[in-house]
Amino acid sequence: MTDKEKILEKMAKAVASYDEDATMAAVDEAIKAGINPVEAIMKGLSIGIKDIGDKFAKGEAYIPELMLAAQVMSKASEKLQEHIPKDKLPKPLATMVIGTVQGDIHDLGVSIVTAVFSAAGFKMYNIGADQPVENFIKKAEEVNADIIGASALMSNTLQQQRLLGNALKKSGLRDKYIYMVGGGAFPGEEWCNEVGADGYATDVTIALEKVKELLEIK
Repeated sequence: MTDKEKILEKMAKAVASYDEDATMAAVDEAIKAGINPVEAIMKGLSIGIKDIGDKFAKGEAYIPELMLAAQVMSKASEKLQEHIPKDKLPKPLATMVIGTVQGDIHDLGVSIVTAVFSAAGFKMYNIGADQPVENFIKKAEEVNADIIGASALMSNTLQQQRLLGNALKKSGLRDKYIYMVGGGAFPGEEWCNEVGADGYATDVTIALEKVKELLEIK
């Protein structure tokens, strides 16, 4: 194993164990060794977040651990990006506006998605919790987004996902955006179809793969 491979592996393991000090130390090593920052993100940090994401999907890790890993990855990714020449910054895979619907104050899920998607190459705009339908659309129009994601953690706020889908149709914007829904209260594919969404996910790893699939189709 080369020195570069050892540093990337160290970075991945540190992220997967949500060890901020070890992750940032590995980032410093990567910078000192002249490792391409983009490669460090994709072959170091991203591998680590995928590892803990896979464990989460299998029930071997929990939301707080995934959240901590996502936060560590986000901080490390920001530092690495500072060392990428502006003319060499990779073009975002897509731009996404995400938030929790009106009446729901839970923002843990959207924070995890924001961190993981950002590290995976998406330009993310997290508008936060308790957001009315018009705020999703306003922000998406403002930043020329490709994707809108609406989370609902409580069953009594699910209807807001339907209202957002209807509002997109009424404003003639439905075909402009990929519309994704999810959250703890989410009942599945039938609800996804009912609210007129393009896709749904109940965990961040599935969401990332689904969005990539939808982007390829679009």
